[in-house]
Amino acid sequence: MRASNLNVHSGKTIVTLLIAGAILAGGTPVRADANLTVYARVGNPMPSDVVPHGPGLILMGGGNTVDPAFAWMHDTIVGSHWKRGGDIVVLTASSGDEYTDYIMKIAPFNSVRSIQIGPDATQADLKRAASYVDVAQGVFFSGGDQAHYVKWKGSALIAAVQRVYDRGGVVGGTSAGLAILGEYAFDAVAEDKVGPDVNTTTANAMADPSESIISFTHDLFEFPPMRGILTETHLVTRNRLGRFIVFLARLSADSKTPLLGVGLNEHSALVVDRNGVGTLMLEHHSGEALLVRLTKPAPIAKGIPFSAHKVLITVLDREGQKFDFRTWHADARSSFIDVDGSKPPYYTPADPYVPPTPTS
Repeated sequence: MRASNLNVHSGKTIVTLLIAGAILAGGTPVRADANLTVYARVGNPMPSDVVPHGPGLILMGGGNTVDPAFAWMHDTIVGSHWKRGGDIVVLTASSGDEYTDYIMKIAPFNSVRSIQIGPDATQADLKRAASYVDVAQGVFFSGGDQAHYVKWKGSALIAAVQRVYDRGGVVGGTSAGLAILGEYAFDAVAEDKVGPDVNTTTANAMADPSESIISFTHDLFEFPPMRGILTETHLVTRNRLGRFIVFLARLSADSKTPLLGVGLNEHSALVVDRNGVGTLMLEHHSGEALLVRLTKPAPIAKGIPFSAHKVLITVLDREGQKFDFRTWHADARSSFIDVDGSKPPYYTPADPYVPPTPTS
């Protein structure tokens, strides 16, 4: 999946700062070249002195942003709802400076800065970006194409983001930025090698679960709550549950440990606190998170439609519902579905995106 169509709710405001002796406006690059654009820091030009109270993670499903998740980011970093603090870096491979002013409006952060990194960025470019991350308490990955992000594996920038989490900061992402946060990531690298408009859908994954455009990256980060986790984005809006189950089946064939799929729909976020407990947050009170686990082997055979029996589905669709990433226990009902890739719409029951009734 290349994620797209990210929308922030708040319009831009121009914020001026005195940086290096020059007046700069939000949206104006401090430095820019073909592969690295560092936008002006918006907010306080002096660094925040807060010691972050996390660590924490934001798993956001794409589409419109989830305002309460950014407020939670602030509160987790600062340890207070009202105190100003926390320096945030937004990392993007595609979306420029669209988040900076929006995030500053959500909560009293000390500052926000965006950095856009091109697909041909060098290790020196990534090292320069890392120098900004190393003085931040929060990092947020925008959407776009996760194939660009996974190229950074092993770089100084990925190490700097890991250090933000390790010292108690918050790391999050939406859409493509969510896709890279699990132990396993569907990376879209094989798709990109075929062409820019090639996408894995539920339909083609169901028809041939072995197809070569499906590829993964392992251990881009080491976030303890995300061990054994594969994430998925735009889950309901783009009917991605079928392909998500195929991804889990392919990874399960090679993994010796249990795997869990955590899928987020648009308008939805799971925020994961320092104890590994996730809380569902929704924009406009609508959205879902699905927890998906195979209970039986689901063989992958080239050219043979995919099938799986007794796939365990847990649906979170109410604000405040909890999921414990340490125990994989949720305060929500679960049910089993069967998947038959030869018979659209593939699922029995037909709509697996809704919670089971109390009697089930």
